[in-house]
Amino acid sequence: MTPFLVDLWRFGALSGDEMHAYQALLQNSREIPPASSPFQGRSGNASYQADGFVQYDPNFPKKGQDTDPAHGASATLEYALGDCSLSVMASALGRKQDAKQLAAKGRTYATLWDPSVTDRGFTGYFRPKVTGGSWYTPADGPYSPQGQDGFHEGTAWQYQWLVQQDVPGLVAKMGGAANAGKRLDDFFAYDDLVKDPAKTAHEEWVVGPYDYYRQFRYNPNNEPDLHSPWMYTLTGQPWKTSAVVRAAHTLFTNAPNGVTGNDDLGTMSAWYVFSALGLYPAVPGTGDFVLNAPRFAKSVLHLPDGRDFTINARGANGAQLQYVSGLRVNGTASDNTFVSLEQLRRGSTLDFALTGDAARATWGTSRSSAPASPCAG
Repeated sequence: MTPFLVDLWRFGALSGDEMHAYQALLQNSREIPPASSPFQGRSGNASYQADGFVQYDPNFPKKGQDTDPAHGASATLEYALGDCSLSVMASALGRKQDAKQLAAKGRTYATLWDPSVTDRGFTGYFRPKVTGGSWYTPADGPYSPQGQDGFHEGTAWQYQWLVQQDVPGLVAKMGGAANAGKRLDDFFAYDDLVKDPAKTAHEEWVVGPYDYYRQFRYNPNNEPDLHSPWMYTLTGQPWKTSAVVRAAHTLFTNAPNGVTGNDDLGTMSAWYVFSALGLYPAVPGTGDFVLNAPRFAKSVLHLPDGRDFTINARGANGAQLQYVSGLRVNGTASDNTFVSLEQLRRGSTLDFALTGDAARATWGTSRSSAPASPCAG
């Protein structure tokens, strides 16, 4: 909820109610609704505020269908992302001390990183902790990051990428950019993807709308890892983001069942629209849109003030893998792999140069090309 509302604020939908919304979000971040309230709020806050993680407790009392400690590991990651996004809002509203504290909370994901866990040749994964701080171990064997315990509608494989707020910190835990890249390649079955995008998306990714567990691949049907294609860009390999997005588009068709997964109030439809335009709000609260190869040769966004935001991508063909080889923003060459909300609002024009040759897609690969992580340590 917090990242969504902070983005609404960033996009101007809370104009005039910013401080009221902020105070409500701050209270939600730090407290738990009273027992008399029908709402659970952050029901894992007692452990999270004291120890930096939400304990995994499938028997935790709940007021409705679910409660955060029943999925303590994923709840911790979600709390951390939410607190980081709220720190951005706090800073903009002049609440500097709040911003500092919330940014620190944005790094609490690290409390659940277990460097001893190995799977598929990689070392280090998120792992639930139980009350008291011990690592969770299932009764029937060692902990597996492909298991369902501690994660809501996903596994540690899907949730390992839910750290957009501190990409450098996550990459360091994975053993550096090269190792993080190899892990992304395995996650997306990238080598197979470039040979046959549609087959890979339909057969190797998580293809059932509710096949949440015992999985180690990208799940394009569900929210926890929808942003993960742009983790390639945030870690210096933007051409691979474009390839993954094009493969994912093969899951969308012009038919009654043409939206992958459960659309969840338009979630999957919005994902398609953003990714087809070539810009995605991958890091909540920042107002930055991370770029990828557009699907269309020309798209125009008509803004409320009468200005237009134009996206040109000559030769764009959604039936092929294409990569960005260059970008001009308002006529000036740019190596940045993102545009800001302010640039969009000014009515800018983006001119993408595309190529079908990944070897020529050197755009946006320098260390300074990606947007800064808002809560990097």
